[in-house]
Amino acid sequence: MLQSSELDKEMKNMKHENELMSRLFSDRKVVKSVSLWLEDCHNKRQTGGGKNVEKSESLKNSGNKEFQTKNYIASLKSYTKSALYAPADSKNLPIAVANRSASLFYLKRWQDCIKDVKLALELDYPKDLRHKLYLRMAQCYSELGEKQLATEALLQASNVINECDMPGERKDQLRKQMDEIKLKVSRTKNNADSVGTGESSSRPTVAFGENSNFSSASAGIEVKYASQKGRHINKLDVLDKICHNCCRSCGNTPVPCTGCIDVTFCDMNCWNEASSYHRWECPGSQMDLWAQIGIAHLALKILFMCVITIDSEQFNEVQKLVSNFDEIAPTDVISYGITAAMLALYLSECTNFFKDIDLKESLRSKFSKDTFNGNYELTTRDDERLYLISNGHAITKINVITDNERDQFCTQQQDRIATAIYPSASLMNHSCDPNILNSFIGHLLIVKAIKDIAAGEEVFHCYGTDFRRMSKAERQERLKSQYCFTCACEPCTMPRYENFMERFLALKCPECRGPLPDNHNSPACCFDCGAIATINHAPEKLGEAQSDFLRAEIAVENEKYDVALTHLKKCLSIRQDVLYKYHNDIAVTWDFIAKVYVMMGRWSDSILCLEHSVAVIEERYGPSGIELCNEMNKLTDLCVKYLQQEFWNLT
Repeated sequence: MLQSSELDKEMKNMKHENELMSRLFSDRKVVKSVSLWLEDCHNKRQTGGGKNVEKSESLKNSGNKEFQTKNYIASLKSYTKSALYAPADSKNLPIAVANRSASLFYLKRWQDCIKDVKLALELDYPKDLRHKLYLRMAQCYSELGEKQLATEALLQASNVINECDMPGERKDQLRKQMDEIKLKVSRTKNNADSVGTGESSSRPTVAFGENSNFSSASAGIEVKYASQKGRHINKLDVLDKICHNCCRSCGNTPVPCTGCIDVTFCDMNCWNEASSYHRWECPGSQMDLWAQIGIAHLALKILFMCVITIDSEQFNEVQKLVSNFDEIAPTDVISYGITAAMLALYLSECTNFFKDIDLKESLRSKFSKDTFNGNYELTTRDDERLYLISNGHAITKINVITDNERDQFCTQQQDRIATAIYPSASLMNHSCDPNILNSFIGHLLIVKAIKDIAAGEEVFHCYGTDFRRMSKAERQERLKSQYCFTCACEPCTMPRYENFMERFLALKCPECRGPLPDNHNSPACCFDCGAIATINHAPEKLGEAQSDFLRAEIAVENEKYDVALTHLKKCLSIRQDVLYKYHNDIAVTWDFIAKVYVMMGRWSDSILCLEHSVAVIEERYGPSGIELCNEMNKLTDLCVKYLQQEFWNLT
């Protein structure tokens, strides 16, 4: 497409993004190649995984069969998938949502049922069937103690029945049903008249709604039976999509985009709010474009936010972020430039963006004097220049996982669900030993201090290179390549941090029991006392310990827990004799022993083992590390189990 070496030479004289973009758009080969690639993506969008009437119909039929057998949880999933695949002009979309509301009704998820009834009506559910939805809504409001709203829903149902062309006998049946619901509503205690204790409002809601077969449990789990272990609980395969607008969970009742299958919303408010920008983004989603361009999708999303925002102050905060154009490797800049060119052509050829938006009014007029800066400059065929910036934060959520069915330990992991820009957070400089921690509620960034910060002391954020998790060489290389600076924070400059990571891979010093580098039977200098020592036969002993560890894993698989404990205790004894007390392998061994005790129901023994593991993890990751939080969470779970067991023993 473009001779890289030739452009590399030209870039040495370029001072700003607009020079690169002008050069790329003046090259006909670049423009033609990008246009052909976009055309190919556009042509492929109808094949494979897009909206599909037949697939939607098939999933709806599956849901109907599951509903008839009273498998409401399975039918809920099928109806949701049917709605996701239903084209905007298909009757399957409102019908699938209406059917889902029926499943929710029988699962006693009254609020979610009402939400789906309203959505089905907004999606133009057939008029001659709407009385069913209003009656369902009235029953839900009755269950919630909302007498006035229930009465209004009954009135709407009555109006629909009167207007519908249906046999008189059918109307009489429906009126009889209405009378029964009216009687129930009249006997309902109105929420407005209730004086609660406040207990119900403080009770947490369960994920995916309440399970109809398991009181107070989530609909995302089921009770199973096996002859070897009796009754037990399994997680169901549930849909858990993230709202495209607010980044909160949609649960298993997402509101689908009517144009693409990848985008869902948590409710109609987000659906309506996103319509202001997703109309330009939706074609790219149908073309599977965003998965191929990474953070450039964020850049485009920021453009959309910039043109629709009325907050010029926030708009200009984004523009103040540095671009590092002259610091980035030429090959990377060229790649970004071609991606930017592609996005400009996408907006021009695949959307109505330039027809919908007056760029002078919606974009240029918002720039304050001398504040422009950006990573991307897009020059359209109409010579309109659009500046986009990508300086992103990863939005994450905590997921809970277990290793297998027998493992009663819950492990938490952070999963990235989105990337966003936070100009205020970007004001905080980096340190490999930060004094703040980021967390998220939806797309809202929460910044908390994790250390005492003195007056006048700088607030430091970490750009993903924490000294407790990455060596100095790795940190320096990543920060230089990605953020274009050489870090001079304390962990990168102070001698006491020099060998921090190596401490947790060290042998035990025979002089002070401190960390001795593993030089494979060669003399090494202790990190703490400076003594020169050699640990003979360490590899052989540690190999023996690893063999015992593997034998323990096999024993656990075969449910031979006593055998596993024998091997693990032998493994631990060797490792404690040879390794530094905070070595990673010692923590792993203690953790495994604790798990085996859990499988045996020996809660107090498990607690003692986990306390040893906690000490190692705190030394490694610090008192504010997420790893320590996860371990403490496991420890408290075990304490609860122990107390429950003691209670039952006493009674």
